[in-house]
Amino acid sequence: MQKFMNGFVKGAYTVLLVSIFAFITYYSISNLVTGNYLSNSKLMIVAIAFYILIILALVLLTKITSKKIFFMIVTGMAILVRIGWLIKVPTAPSSDFQMMHHAAILATQGDLSFLKESYFQSWPYQLGFVYFQALIIKIFGQNVLILQMINILLNCGIAFVGYKIINLHFKEITGRIVYTLLLFYPAYIYMTGVLTNQFLATFLIYLAIYLYLKHDQLWVKATAGVLLALGNMMRPLGILLIIALVCFEITKWLTGSEKYFKITRKSTTSVLAYFLMLFLVNSALQVTHLSEYPLENRNPTWKFVLGLNDETVGSYSATDLSLMSRYPLGAKRDKLGKEIIKERIQDKPKLVNLMFNKSKKMWTARDDALMWGMADNVKLSLKIKNWLNAVQFLFYIFIVANALLAVFKWRETWTDGYLLKLMIIGYFMVHLLIEIQSRYRFFIVPAFIMLAAVGWVTVYEKIHSRQANDKKTLKEDIVIR
Repeated sequence: MQKFMNGFVKGAYTVLLVSIFAFITYYSISNLVTGNYLSNSKLMIVAIAFYILIILALVLLTKITSKKIFFMIVTGMAILVRIGWLIKVPTAPSSDFQMMHHAAILATQGDLSFLKESYFQSWPYQLGFVYFQALIIKIFGQNVLILQMINILLNCGIAFVGYKIINLHFKEITGRIVYTLLLFYPAYIYMTGVLTNQFLATFLIYLAIYLYLKHDQLWVKATAGVLLALGNMMRPLGILLIIALVCFEITKWLTGSEKYFKITRKSTTSVLAYFLMLFLVNSALQVTHLSEYPLENRNPTWKFVLGLNDETVGSYSATDLSLMSRYPLGAKRDKLGKEIIKERIQDKPKLVNLMFNKSKKMWTARDDALMWGMADNVKLSLKIKNWLNAVQFLFYIFIVANALLAVFKWRETWTDGYLLKLMIIGYFMVHLLIEIQSRYRFFIVPAFIMLAAVGWVTVYEKIHSRQANDKKTLKEDIVIR
């Protein structure tokens, strides 16, 4: 029975992930070729040169024997690239990010009038990042460059945590590849100057994951829950991770890798710490009048109304905004939202077609990181934009194609990998229903890259092993002759 459950669970994860990564790989290549970023002949040359360079760079990582030298070289280069980007592309705050930054400045002056704005009335969860920025501004001043430099540090932090997670079960070289790819992932570089909550939220959540996987002590599990809550206060992703953690422990129980009591105790500790932290912070903010409401979404149907809009393929809709704004926040607006949702899911074939098109747009279309990175104040030629977008596409395809390989190369003992897989599957599925933007890929990229590193190292080791065997056979043959 245990053998059957192991095979069933592994097979289910494999089918789902192969479908996801094969889908992303195929349509990303298609969008790159048809996107007119470069002429087809030039694109082929650029693609070949790009992949040769990236493979050579990854192979060279295996030759650096000193861990200290490796980190100095890779981190130094990554920081220099980002500083160069900030000099060449001095991004000014725009859109939602401008609104949050302006609110943070007001907060440092004791002016909380922004709490009455419809944006923060609808989505009080954005206040977590507002007050984080306010703290930084209070200490270091209003220079936007300070917050942008913190983005660089957080990006390095994300990369290091990814390195530590994968090194729990794989060789040093696998962690080095994760670290390098995360520091040179183009979309992360393009977003360096954007005052987004994504860097901080991603760092906190993956740090929580590392601690949860690394240590069995209950106080560490509680710390992981607290970090998940803090990450959720920056960006509302916490509940998805809580569900993933619970499903992860159930998976381990089903496959017989851990006892029911032990996994229940560990997951319950993290879940309780998560909700307790949210309760304490929300209570503190309301008692001190820094927020009228808990850090939550007070317009809960909005993301689903947008996500099920066939006309905009699940993206923002001004028509939906006008329609929903007929009623103030509360029961009437929620009722209208539910009616719209109910109407849009009636036609099942149309709904399936919408989900397919949404997935193509969300996961395989051009990443909008470059658009956000430039904002309205930065002007680059169309030729440069096309080159930058082509590089982003090529890098992304390299990652998902190698992640696809990793799905087939699965270590039976690497049970921690199920958490990464659950995160990817869950994140993919939830975006079948809610609003999409290509920049929302940001959070899940570290999980993609961790699997990609496993896939790449697997191929590299097989080639290296085969070459070694061929040399051995040749030597034996010479001796026999």
